Amino acid sequence: MSAACTETFYRSSPSETEVLDLRGFRTFPSKRVDADGVAETQEDLAIESILEILLGNEFLAAFVCTPGLESELALGYLLSSGIVSSAADIKDIVVKNMRAKVTLHEGVTIDTDKGFSQNRRFMSTECSAPEMLIELRTGGRIPEVQSHLKIQLAEIAEVSEKLREGQDIHKKTRGTHAALVRDTLTNRSFIAEDIGRRNAVDKVIGLAVKAGADLSMSYLFSTGRLTADVVSKCAWTSIPLIASFAVTTDAGLKFAQRANVTLIGFVRGQTCMIYHEGAAKIIL
Repeated sequence: MSAACTETFYRSSPSETEVLDLRGFRTFPSKRVDADGVAETQEDLAIESILEILLGNEFLAAFVCTPGLESELALGYLLSSGIVSSAADIKDIVVKNMRAKVTLHEGVTIDTDKGFSQNRRFMSTECSAPEMLIELRTGGRIPEVQSHLKIQLAEIAEVSEKLREGQDIHKKTRGTHAALVRDTLTNRSFIAEDIGRRNAVDKVIGLAVKAGADLSMSYLFSTGRLTADVVSKCAWTSIPLIASFAVTTDAGLKFAQRANVTLIGFVRGQTCMIYHEGAAKIIL
């Protein structure tokens, strides 16, 4: 690894759920069928859990997710949906029995109309809501990102391999997505996994923010598709660049153009598709 990319990696913190769930998977008896016949075996399966977010005593959202990083998921969601403008708005997040109770500082007001229409609803691992169609057509209410970030494509390729190596649950189950935030100012990288690609993004954003990362000088790498809702999360948290092993959609590109977010997909080493060069400049 080059000196420019020397870094510390941060992964999932312990969950408040049972120790068995800390790994994000459980082992079940299965039967493997192949050309040689049928054999008894053990299969590791990703865990599906449900996390509710309460704002005070009021229900805000619920997520089908992988256990672990519950408070980070809540924090990342609040920031990436534009519901709160800063982590400093939040007094406390207490997680108990898969409920994250959020308390804001006195006098803080929120806007639940911001973001990609993800508030006040049940969030599955896929994206579906009728009002999202309007936002897909209009580009949504997302801010324009400003940054002086310049990044070498070789570094993005190098970090993408670290993300592959860091997917511990996926190696066991083949059932999770992952996301990485790299803070270029401190050479720290943060990794989170989840059965939902959006959840993985929110978790890693929350993890990075808790550690004091400057997101305006960071970039995000995801294993999932670059859809409008994922690009919107970067815009609301001032992340100027998002890359992925996967490809973008037309709405993802539209949102990147509107938000001035640099969008890179189909990363295979130093081969990729640069769909849009926005606030972050790519050095080839």
